[in-house]
Amino acid sequence: MAPTEDQYAKASTEAATDFAQTFYPALQSNRAIIASFYSNPPSTILFNGNAVADGNAVQDIFVNQMPPTHYEVQSVDCQIINKQFPSTTTGGPPRTKDMSILVVVGGYVRFGESRDLPQRGFSETFVLIPNPSNDTGKGRHKRDWLIQTQNFRLVV
Repeated sequence: MAPTEDQYAKASTEAATDFAQTFYPALQSNRAIIASFYSNPPSTILFNGNAVADGNAVQDIFVNQMPPTHYEVQSVDCQIINKQFPSTTTGGPPRTKDMSILVVVGGYVRFGESRDLPQRGFSETFVLIPNPSNDTGKGRHKRDWLIQTQNFRLVV
């Protein structure tokens, strides 16, 4: 039996919320796992219009170049893009896990450790896809959803 619209809406909302609640804390304090959030290979990763090669390159930027950051997420919104996203499972009824999701996050970011530094607004858009290797269960740093596309913008 195919999932209902309510089941799809609930699954996409939970996926977007869980993603934001794990991704931004990793950017702040667990930068060594950032690459685990990305699909292989991602389609596009942009930071203020500058292309970044892949999740490993994003992790390298945050580990080696970026000052400490503090993110304050104000909003998370999502929209299902494709309810029939290709997955590793074949046959059987559709599952809510077999979809791609557009996630839009907005909030504030502060670059540096001092609380006196100014916060900048940011807007970030992601396309999340199911992690095909996660059908076997969770392991260390296993993600249910992976970033296929990302576009980060500081708000002027």
